[in-house]
Amino acid sequence: MYLLLSKSYVKLDNRLFGFFLIILSIRVLKSLFYAFSTIEPIWFLQTGPAFFLLIGPALFNYVAVVGVFSTFWSRKWKIHLFVWVLAVCLMMVVMPFWNFRDLYKDILLPIINFQWLLYIMLSGLLVLKGIKRGKRLTLLENWLITLLLSNLILWICLSIIGFDYFITGSLVFSLLFYVIFLFFQFKKRLRSKVFPKNKGWKPVNIVPHSQKLLQQLQKIMEEQKLYADPKLKIADLADKVDATPHELSKFLNVYLNQSFTEFVNNYRIEEAKNLLLSSDNRYTIEAIGNLAGFNSKSAFYKAFKSRTGLTPAKFNR
Repeated sequence: MYLLLSKSYVKLDNRLFGFFLIILSIRVLKSLFYAFSTIEPIWFLQTGPAFFLLIGPALFNYVAVVGVFSTFWSRKWKIHLFVWVLAVCLMMVVMPFWNFRDLYKDILLPIINFQWLLYIMLSGLLVLKGIKRGKRLTLLENWLITLLLSNLILWICLSIIGFDYFITGSLVFSLLFYVIFLFFQFKKRLRSKVFPKNKGWKPVNIVPHSQKLLQQLQKIMEEQKLYADPKLKIADLADKVDATPHELSKFLNVYLNQSFTEFVNNYRIEEAKNLLLSSDNRYTIEAIGNLAGFNSKSAFYKAFKSRTGLTPAKFNR
């Protein structure tokens, strides 16, 4: 709840991780109730396991957004999560747990567990995709690998271990959670990199002007095509919207969840796509990158593939 509500952690990845932790914690709490409850029915248990379907998608969306390994999934996380929330609501309305106990326990719960495992594996593929061969693992990559391994261990405890040892899942969750929590508590420098705070920044101050500032930025970028200048700096753009570079950087990070480079490159990629699709295109791919504002062929290829999933040459086919 702290990660979801704190004004210090307004970045999207922090919010998604908080949501993931809440859903996972509720599942662990349910297993605890299930193992020790002596009175039937207990309302907390009667809600059923339908919302367990949100654990895997929440984990996957966090990995996609925090690592930006797949621009498609990092942009479509809202639709992705909405589909599963809708599925959970439909299951709880159409097939309430108290009327379909045997169906849930014998058929649906194994399917739900398999879905969680599948999302752990898909999240692992995203991480592997982002790891650069021959280079040392970054702090973020180490963190994501640790998170996925912890999920896998917990999945084994909650999905395979029999009822007589059902409490094992809760104990393992507590152990993993507090070990990781204490690690980040004592390693504040590492914590600030994995869960960045917005120190000294008050998002509430920018909200009344955020839409106006965004419209200014879009109008200037589209009409004046500042992105075409490979030497464009944040100070140049800030001067155009009557803001300091620091204020503009904060706005892009908090309101758009983008760095200055990402913001400008989005316009450059769109310009490059238009040039590539032009029927009378007479430019080479390298020339198109230069016209769009990239200062090198390698920077153009890297940014283009990161956003579209294709190289400029394949996109042009």
